[in-house]
Amino acid sequence: AGVAGNGQSELLEVLTGIKNATGSIEIVGDTAQSTNKTANAKSRRETGISHVPEDRQKLGLVMDYAAWENMVFGYHGSIEYKTNRFFMNNSYMKHQTLRRMQKFDIRPCNPNLQAKNFSGGNQQKLVLAREIEQNPDILIIGQPTRGVDIGAIEFIHKRLIELRDTGKGILLVSVELDEILSLSDRMLVMFDGEIMGERVASDTNEKELGLLMAGIT
Repeated sequence: AGVAGNGQSELLEVLTGIKNATGSIEIVGDTAQSTNKTANAKSRRETGISHVPEDRQKLGLVMDYAAWENMVFGYHGSIEYKTNRFFMNNSYMKHQTLRRMQKFDIRPCNPNLQAKNFSGGNQQKLVLAREIEQNPDILIIGQPTRGVDIGAIEFIHKRLIELRDTGKGILLVSVELDEILSLSDRMLVMFDGEIMGERVASDTNEKELGLLMAGIT
């Protein structure tokens, strides 16, 4: 939790390998690099981390590309998407995209439609479907419901809870306190680039979190 501009975006970029940093990152007892050439998004994915970025249009999608192309970005090197070492299996990718669009209620259900022609909520569900369907050990997600309608908000929240209930770890970053309180088991509050405090959902409220977000301990 935190007011925008207090370091959450930078934290996400470091954890997902978009930016280098000092220090170390431990994932289930294993140390992930944060400074050398393997400290990148590809290596994070290989350790079982999926990422739904804060800005779906700049980091999550290529807006002029079709839904089926966006559905495999980041994972397009997987052997399941190839017919051989030279060619990719486009028909399989389109079929898989159609199945995921149906599962995540993405409308219109058209794998060939450019990402820019979907509503904001359906664009977000495109990214969410791509990342959740990788069956990650950890999902890192920033501002999951920014700029989406009420129906999409409920759907996204339901999917996150379902993933949590299967035993997966989710790191959620949001500026919406009610969203954090309704979804999170444990909360960390950031202010001016530092963690101000840690709270358990059942033992805190909006007032206490709001004070921490303002730097008042």
